[in-house]
Amino acid sequence: MANAADGGKAKPAKHPETAKDNRVWFIARADETTVLRFGVPGTADPVFAVSCQPGARLLQFTVEVKSTKIRSGEGVALSLAAGKRRLELAASTFRGVGEDTLVAEAAVALDDRVLDLLSEGETLTVRAPGATASFPLAGAKAKLPDFRRACQTRR
Repeated sequence: MANAADGGKAKPAKHPETAKDNRVWFIARADETTVLRFGVPGTADPVFAVSCQPGARLLQFTVEVKSTKIRSGEGVALSLAAGKRRLELAASTFRGVGEDTLVAEAAVALDDRVLDLLSEGETLTVRAPGATASFPLAGAKAKLPDFRRACQTRR
């Protein structure tokens, strides 16, 4: 409703779909593991993460999914795609923090070519049975060189 205080112009209502997305890409370190995470800084659980354990020569992908076709404890096919690159993984699932939220995790051998997935295209698309999620890669591309270095330090 317009009033004299705002010059007679009504302010548009805020809608949830136009709310600012506070999620960003950042690097976290703990012991022998370095993690490239996408989520809200300061929260415990990111919506997407890739961690490397150089000593064990492993990369682990973790993603939150909302699907009625997956149950906690099931093995699922997880597809990650960006640009012309695609990675198919066998993942395990467990119960996530939010209602109807599961977390899918998959591990692969630490190979620099796997990380090339995060440098292709503008968006990372993750698919699991009954669920699809997309994450912007602009911030990941900026952090990727530091993440690669951290993953290669202890060979």
